[in-house]
Amino acid sequence: MSEILSHPIPAVVILLGALVFFHELGHFLVGRWCGIAVEIFSIGFGPRLFGFVRNGTDFRISGIPLGGFVKFAGAHPAEDVPPGLDGIPFRDASLGKRAATVAAGPIANFILAILVFTVMGMDGIKRPPALIGDVIEGSVAEKSGIEFGDLFVKIDDREIKSWKDLESSISKAPGKKIAITLDRGGELKTIELTPAVIETLDMAGRKVTVGRAGITLGRMPANISIFESDSLANKSGLKTGDLVKTITFGTGSQDVNHFPKLARLFGAAVRDDNTQTIELGVEDKFPVDGKIPESATSRSVTVDLASLKEHKGKTDKELLKLAGIHDSQMTVLDATETAAGVFKPGDRILGFEGEPLPHLIALTEKLNTNNKETVSFQISRNMVVRDLVVNLKPMEAQKPEGKVTIYMLPISFMALPDIPPPIVEQYSNPLAALSFGVRHTGAEALDQLKNLGALISGDIPIKALGGPILIAMVAGDSAKQGIQTFLNSLALISINLGLLNLFPIPVLDGGQLVVMGIEGVRRRPLREAAVENFQKVGFAMIMALVVLAMYNDFSRFWKSMLEGIVGLFQ
Repeated sequence: MSEILSHPIPAVVILLGALVFFHELGHFLVGRWCGIAVEIFSIGFGPRLFGFVRNGTDFRISGIPLGGFVKFAGAHPAEDVPPGLDGIPFRDASLGKRAATVAAGPIANFILAILVFTVMGMDGIKRPPALIGDVIEGSVAEKSGIEFGDLFVKIDDREIKSWKDLESSISKAPGKKIAITLDRGGELKTIELTPAVIETLDMAGRKVTVGRAGITLGRMPANISIFESDSLANKSGLKTGDLVKTITFGTGSQDVNHFPKLARLFGAAVRDDNTQTIELGVEDKFPVDGKIPESATSRSVTVDLASLKEHKGKTDKELLKLAGIHDSQMTVLDATETAAGVFKPGDRILGFEGEPLPHLIALTEKLNTNNKETVSFQISRNMVVRDLVVNLKPMEAQKPEGKVTIYMLPISFMALPDIPPPIVEQYSNPLAALSFGVRHTGAEALDQLKNLGALISGDIPIKALGGPILIAMVAGDSAKQGIQTFLNSLALISINLGLLNLFPIPVLDGGQLVVMGIEGVRRRPLREAAVENFQKVGFAMIMALVVLAMYNDFSRFWKSMLEGIVGLFQ
């Protein structure tokens, strides 16, 4: 299923087909319930392929499989009503019945989203846990006493179930003191934390102020880097590329499965008055031909802690640094393309354009704001600090403000974070799942409504507007990630379609409801000429939006579309 959907054409046919069909089905069912006659109910557009007639209604399959449409009899004042139809003409129905029929389409889209989220909730939604993988040095989280392995339970009065909940709560509280309940090894602890105030751009390209704590989900493996020749680690015989497997002191040996645990055990050994030396069981994992070897030579390294005993008051990570032991998140594994031959395996990146880079997040932030192709890096190679002039790899990227050139660093690193297994949010009770579906649909609708308002006000650039090509790309990409991701996209776009149709633009359902509202206030219908002019204005507005959305789509994807067309003839 996902292989078929991963291609944009079938993905967009199924996604848009389901959305528009459900929208029109809402109009049809409520219209018939109100006794309004229906001439045509079509799955698809264009020429009729086949179908059947019942009670005068032509139920048909049409040639263009993108949604469908409902044609009510007598929808236009000057329109003749075919004989033999079951029901009354649309124009003869009461104002309330006409309004209910028109509103039923957008409402059906919201119902579809609720049903999709309900099904997803019953099936089980995988989410990253609210488990702290690591704490960034110097961050507000470290100063507040948060440690790796802490599980977030509550922030203020909000229950935290996943990393998304955690991230959202902290992001929404820049500079505001919050109370955090943690599960630390089965014991509940409450601490206070004030998220740092960060100015950034959101996904829609708006400047926003968010809170940041300085915590990460993933844990760095215990691959170490040694790049100071006079360090205790180097003198003890540790090398860049060593993977620490065990640490032995005190009562015995303990396994080390990630770098934060190495730091904790190392710090405990330094603070233990009865421990003078430790044994590190390591494997040599220095890269060969750009790859970390699967099999490696094991050895034991003795480290004398005497020189560190006077620094017991420092943090675990500070003690590791004093010993010259560093993680390998900034140590080069391999370099390709523009960086090939410039970087070498084992190089440790220390700085960018004269500014220090303590971790991978800092490097990512520097690259995201960089607008130069040629830059300088400060590295340590064979324990000698040197400068490298590097040509970055230019790439075109689509951002809300339009197409931009970004500059990538084509290298890989020795260590990347390990992400913990996901938790599964699942509702076995159908009513609980339905409640989840309603809540989730409401929250997403509110977010999308804010974004639509920002688009109208200009806070979100008009270039962020997308059309059918963007929808096709989203549909295909989401299907590649699995059926749940595809269903999530289906629900989100359904909410978007429902909201857009309620906008008071002539031709759309919202515009028709406005006309009916005016009719209700005046207690008589608008003049036919006024309605026609109103619809002409609406049609012009819709066509302008369609043209703009298509222009944005082509400006984003013309290159990949051209490559796809060329590929058909190879």
